[in-house]
Amino acid sequence: FMSLFEVDSVTLLVALVFLLAGTIKGVIGIGLPTTALTFLTLSVSPLTALGLNFLPMLITNLYQLKQADDIGGLCRSYWRFAVVMIGFMAVFSWLAASFGDDVIKLMIALSILAFTVNQLFGHALYLPPHLDKPAQYGLGGVAGILGGLTSVWGVPVTIYLVMKNVTPKQFVDASGFLISLGCVPIFFGYSMTSVFHSGLIADGLVGSATALIGFSIGERIRAFVSAPYFRKVVLVMFSIMGLRLGYSALVSFIPA
Repeated sequence: FMSLFEVDSVTLLVALVFLLAGTIKGVIGIGLPTTALTFLTLSVSPLTALGLNFLPMLITNLYQLKQADDIGGLCRSYWRFAVVMIGFMAVFSWLAASFGDDVIKLMIALSILAFTVNQLFGHALYLPPHLDKPAQYGLGGVAGILGGLTSVWGVPVTIYLVMKNVTPKQFVDASGFLISLGCVPIFFGYSMTSVFHSGLIADGLVGSATALIGFSIGERIRAFVSAPYFRKVVLVMFSIMGLRLGYSALVSFIPA
């Protein structure tokens, strides 16, 4: 009976966390994996949180990609970023399990803080066309390392697209394309190292369903609230929880 209760508790946690994460993404357009990892790591181990995050992240981004205008054009524009990112992810997703919970917890915290600092204080730098290829290779590599170890690779993707000064629609299409592609090496790396396994599929599907429901709710909320103000509140909350997560990870490295 107790084990059944624990399973139900995890399922309820996943459902609520991804409902919130999907709602935030629906309102401000970003932040689903960041929200999910921020709250999941309060109750489950960081490696379990990575595994639980996989299916909702994949399904919501495929849903986003389905609405893209020109997938062929996305491939032609961003194949360099995608190839480098996938290559680095294929390596570092295999290494995630070997780092252990405390190191992964610290890396997730740093990813959350990098995401929030970039969104709160980042300045829109202009990327000249002649530097586009080097930027794709460089930021694609950073995205692959972060994605493989923490499953949060939205920061370098966002920085790159903002520097290109793409339109909001182009941003949505391109980010959905790159994040969806990144899920392929993540799946193989996490599966082979048991970060993602069959025992997480049911909860992952529950999280996917509630994330899509939350996304729909968020789109409706967007019409009634100030999205910029809501975004700032969410990012400040992320900062506080990222600092808490980082502190608890660092304390674990201090000898008793």
